[in-house]
Amino acid sequence: MRRSTLLLPAIPFVLFAAACSSDSDDSSSTTTGVTSPSSSTTAPTTSTTGGGSSTTTGTPICATSQLQAELGPSNVGAGQSYAPLILRNTSSSTCLVQGFPGVSVLDGSGNQIGQPATRDGSEGGEVLLQAGGVASATLHTTNEGIGPSCEPTSAQMKVFPPDQTAELTFSAEYTVCGGFTVTTLVPGDQGTA
Repeated sequence: MRRSTLLLPAIPFVLFAAACSSDSDDSSSTTTGVTSPSSSTTAPTTSTTGGGSSTTTGTPICATSQLQAELGPSNVGAGQSYAPLILRNTSSSTCLVQGFPGVSVLDGSGNQIGQPATRDGSEGGEVLLQAGGVASATLHTTNEGIGPSCEPTSAQMKVFPPDQTAELTFSAEYTVCGGFTVTTLVPGDQGTA
């Protein structure tokens, strides 16, 4: 009895699918009637750029050796602190960056202080860097005394450009209070804040 009950709902669908098909062969009409709707509703394919050296423009991804990093001035207010992390193309070749840099703060001996920055928001598009061009992300943390306790102020910052395994280390004083975040890279030196 159960077997008949389970097959009955499927029979009208198969009959309906067969009736909608223009083929006279029963097996191909059922297959065509069932698969045609799903293939006609397939979304169009779009080309996107992921990690690696392939880009939509054919421009190579910036290697760490082509970049210099620096921390821009902090914008502090309402208990929040925002600072642009700037990547500059120091090579004579055009290259591009896309996505989130990896960021950690270090003490004077090069030891990591606390946890690395977590990603904030979604990954942005490609940023084309001519020779001397800049892209930036925004670092965010809370002001001292507002939220959770603060880590010791850093002496250095370590940055992994997107899609790279080599890091840039530079002098930077930055105080993380209760963790910090980094946004995706955008054109210019102001970040996203």
